[in-house]
Amino acid sequence: MIEYRKRTWTKSSWLIALCWLAYTCSYIGKLSYSANINQIEKVYGISHSEAGLVSTFFFFAYGAGQIVNGLLCKKYNVRYVVFGSLFIGGLANLVVAFAPTFSIVKYVWLVNGAAMSVLWSSMIRLLSESLDKKGVASAILAMGTTVATGTFVVYGLSALLVAVASYRIVFIIAGVLLPVVALTWVYFEPRLIPEKEESSEGENNVENVKKVQAETQKGFTGLWGMLGVLAFFGIADNLVKDGLTTWTPSILDALYALPGWLSIFLTLLLPLLGIFGNVLARRLDKVLKNSVAVCMLLFFGAGALIGLILGLLSTNALVVTIVCFSLVTFFMSSVNSMITSIVPFSLKERGNSGMVAGLLNAFCYLGSTISSFGLGSVAEVWGWSAVFILLLCVCGVMVLTGGIYLIVKKSKERKVK
Repeated sequence: MIEYRKRTWTKSSWLIALCWLAYTCSYIGKLSYSANINQIEKVYGISHSEAGLVSTFFFFAYGAGQIVNGLLCKKYNVRYVVFGSLFIGGLANLVVAFAPTFSIVKYVWLVNGAAMSVLWSSMIRLLSESLDKKGVASAILAMGTTVATGTFVVYGLSALLVAVASYRIVFIIAGVLLPVVALTWVYFEPRLIPEKEESSEGENNVENVKKVQAETQKGFTGLWGMLGVLAFFGIADNLVKDGLTTWTPSILDALYALPGWLSIFLTLLLPLLGIFGNVLARRLDKVLKNSVAVCMLLFFGAGALIGLILGLLSTNALVVTIVCFSLVTFFMSSVNSMITSIVPFSLKERGNSGMVAGLLNAFCYLGSTISSFGLGSVAEVWGWSAVFILLLCVCGVMVLTGGIYLIVKKSKERKVK
């Protein structure tokens, strides 16, 4: 019996590692454009809004795909859809690397976004169905680091290659790496599915389902009300997080006249701290025991830091500005982990973690869609100060929304008592 459990846990660990590898590497194929947007603008002689439109095409396709795939992921053969997603993403990067004209890039990136949208909901569904309680806890911790790690890697590669060669090599690396990871996935995934093991957890499943179903009947403060608020938070979260990640190189170039490679290199600090965002989210969740309260607190912290950034724009405080950027990204990465990972996994008993992850992630990428083109357009018309004022207002609205939700929830709980 002891050997059986050891073998099962080893498979679980490797399955989590495979999902982590695939999703982390996917970010090299997703963000290869965003990481080099400043260089692309200069090479093609295009404006912020034109360059941002490409990311908008990607995020639109990715967000819409999250909805479709979240609803349909139960019917997918995860082995082959993940393989296809990574393989197509790799091809899209190769096309952009050798694109003869900028006009086709947005359409190629639209296809890339649609292909990549398969991954998150499919992997969350696979992990939630395959792992026991201990394995799910490990998966939450591991998968919560994928976005920040992948972002760190792609920005690091971009900074190095822009300094010594050409940004196009990043697309070539992604074009080769993703198909290799796809082949690795299609070979190992079926061999790493843990065998089902009976446990005392199964005795509580019926009771858990009844509890969750009862919560759906509580209106605004019930399960669906909470998910609605989290979806709203998701829009704002990625608007701030991806907006900063996408435009920080351009902001640093405009405000401090830094070389392109140095702007990208300094942007590395944003995802570096973000890797630990999942840890912060889990700890706050254990203390507050309310996902909305956790997100509201994090938006408050991000808003305070953005206010500080606004005050620093007229100064030459480069180091403090970068630290503030990094901390905002850290807080927003924590919000992202709560919304797209911790909450979906917590609904494992209902068997719909993949659907919830896909739908919530779709709202997150609605914010990403707005951030690329929208913030670029605002910067062109009113300057970067206006961008930060807008982000500050977004954080303020999220704090207000969370406060209203918690007040109404508390009021209903008192009436029940």
